Amino acid sequence: MRTLKLALAALPFFVLAGCGNDALEGTYEQTTTVMGFEAPKQTWEFSKDYIIANGNKLKVDEWERKDDVVTARNKDGMALLNVRVLEGGKRLEAIGGSEMNKNVFVRVD
Repeated sequence: MRTLKLALAALPFFVLAGCGNDALEGTYEQTTTVMGFEAPKQTWEFSKDYIIANGNKLKVDEWERKDDVVTARNKDGMALLNVRVLEGGKRLEAIGGSEMNKNVFVRVD
């Protein structure tokens, strides 16, 4: 009984500890559409510390989430990725770029 009480007392700390990670983690298939023409699909991987796209590995120092928008920043605070999270993270849509092109990420793992 004592063990159960200790586990229940510690539960809020474990829940709060998980809330600090705003990183998108997983593998996504990215599609770019420019003026109605679709470019070949690419695979992107997001982890807590890196974004990997086309063999390029970008170091992420901070993931910031405001409502349904997630931004990855480097050590200088420059945005590396700015997406709107849709369908519970199964689909992402890039925001803040040109209106002529559209980047959509669909989770594949």
